[in-house]
Amino acid sequence: MQSDTSHEAPTPLERYIEQLRAMEIDIEAMDAQAARIRQDNLEFVLVVATDEPAFFQLMLPGVWQAAAATNRTLLLETANDVMNTLKAAKLVVHNEAVHVSVEQFVEGPDQGVALIPGLLELLKSAVAEFQERLGMGEAPRVH
Repeated sequence: MQSDTSHEAPTPLERYIEQLRAMEIDIEAMDAQAARIRQDNLEFVLVVATDEPAFFQLMLPGVWQAAAATNRTLLLETANDVMNTLKAAKLVVHNEAVHVSVEQFVEGPDQGVALIPGLLELLKSAVAEFQERLGMGEAPRVH
């Protein structure tokens, strides 16, 4: 008699989702490698590759919108200053928006899950630091 093999082991992302929900963090899968985390009226994105469970990226996209008149040099200098201040957080200026993220190598989802609450706070701190220096930015565009 064969054993039932229909119960596959959860993917690394599924393990993150299960454990973060147990911590009462609002999280839902977006696709096989990404999940949306909602906290303090912000939407974070957690990316965990199925083939590399030792690495994850936590992003907060579109945290600051530039206007046409925004001084791009000042924008880039501020992004670099915030990165240098906070060390772990990366700020990316792409098109008219600023995105903030952090990337980590971990032993696996269990260690990654333990880091997520602190990293959410780190990303919120990066946004606050950026907004303190440049203001709130333009209202985000609705597509």
